[in-house]
Amino acid sequence: MTSSRVLLTAAALLAAALVAPGCAKKPAATTPPEAAVPAPAEAPAPTPPPAKAPEAEPFPAQPVEKAPVVEPTIDELNRQGILRTVHFAYNSNALDDEARTILQGNATWIKGHAGYTVEISGHCDERGSIGYNVALGDRRATAVKDYVVSLGASGAKLTTVSYGEEKPVDPGHNEAAWAKNRRAEFLIKP
Repeated sequence: MTSSRVLLTAAALLAAALVAPGCAKKPAATTPPEAAVPAPAEAPAPTPPPAKAPEAEPFPAQPVEKAPVVEPTIDELNRQGILRTVHFAYNSNALDDEARTILQGNATWIKGHAGYTVEISGHCDERGSIGYNVALGDRRATAVKDYVVSLGASGAKLTTVSYGEEKPVDPGHNEAAWAKNRRAEFLIKP
């Protein structure tokens, strides 16, 4: 059985070689003797570092023309009514809630613009004597100045003056006109 096994194995190999010729092992090519000696191994050439992307040229600096800050003139500020007028009740220099609210806004502006002097003028309606109205106008201007100073404005930049009944806003002779004339006004000065 051993010889039959050998024969059987040989037959199977022969059949496999005939059926699948592409699968057979190719004979090794003979090489000339000088090629058989391996050439000395050359060190592979070093790979150059990756090329740096060219840096972009900086954007050329352009001179920026700065427009001068244009402050409105004092006349423009006064015309715009930046500082608002407050009004008083008849024969009074007491500040009501509306006057206090207005004066808080005025004080904020005055504190932020310390380069200006501000005149506060007290005015009255036409009723009462000239002397009485001048004194009442002074009390009104002083009450306004004191309140604005209490809010942090510099008293050194505030002046007061009384015009009494001399500069009415409304020349009428009724309560509506008189209510407009009982006031303290602000005038911005250099």
